Amino acid sequence: MNLGELETELTLYIQDDSLAANFKTWINNAVYEIANDFFLPALRLNEPVGLIVTKSNWLYDLPATYMKKVFKCYDSNWNKATLKRSLDDLDELDIDHDDIGDHVTHIATRDTKIGIYPMAGETIKLWFYKKPTALVHNLDELVCIPAQYHSRVVISKIIIKAYHLLMDLSSQPPHQSLQWWIANYSAGLYGSPGGDIGMLNCFARDKKIKRTGGRDPMP
Repeated sequence: MNLGELETELTLYIQDDSLAANFKTWINNAVYEIANDFFLPALRLNEPVGLIVTKSNWLYDLPATYMKKVFKCYDSNWNKATLKRSLDDLDELDIDHDDIGDHVTHIATRDTKIGIYPMAGETIKLWFYKKPTALVHNLDELVCIPAQYHSRVVISKIIIKAYHLLMDLSSQPPHQSLQWWIANYSAGLYGSPGGDIGMLNCFARDKKIKRTGGRDPMP
């Protein structure tokens, strides 16, 4: 669905015109939280983002599009850098953070920061999960979450987050209980007995088999 369609569906459950001005913000916030809670394949970078580093600093801000999890890094010569678990691991390599080299060989992240070892003057290449694109105009499509889950996952998430506010402010609160919406959201994520497959199970099913050698995997 696009933003306009998502807002229209929300009006079916929140029939209070005084709250309609909040719908766009609620939709974008819900999508952002879902993207932050789960690894959405559509937000996993296929092409790297470059980050310029220098010989005078070891700690940098991650790119503005970064949301979470750097899962691959190469230096400017396409040599793969080692991903350490925390910035403390870089302390073990160089407690003073003053080693200088030709290329970055190790990186670590914390929140929106990235540390490098050793310091080097080059552009490193990063792969990570990016932020979802904000929906601004009515025709903007929600593409990071499969369309078949927009209602059960996104709409349910919005209602859950806003439920107590709706009970206080809306002249006509949602027709279902909070527990019903939580169950609907859970079914959208994980599936339900005798129902459709959940979004997360769909992602797992669609993940390609990685070949590690030997015979071709069975179909």
